[in-house]
Amino acid sequence: MTRRIEKVAVLGAGTMGARIAAHLANAGVPCYLLDIVPSELTADEKAKGLTLSEPRVRNRIVLAGFEAAKKARPAAFFTTERARLITTGNLEDNLAWLG
Repeated sequence: MTRRIEKVAVLGAGTMGARIAAHLANAGVPCYLLDIVPSELTADEKAKGLTLSEPRVRNRIVLAGFEAAKKARPAAFFTTERARLITTGNLEDNLAWLG
């Protein structure tokens, strides 16, 4: 019996996790890329008046890993379009996606 992989999740968006998600996307597999929620604001976020409840703060870690993978040299993605197969989120707000 053969099973078709329809979607995967990678937990952790560091160098390895983000590149694993990129390779899955390169193979045409949609992927969730999730990481932890930061426990503190950065100085820049504080200066902008942001809070820990805002999505761009809550997803800061995963977005940093995803952006690093998009800028990696040699390229992590075969084409820029493949990056669209990755959906970013965090382990607190988006863990239900894995259900």
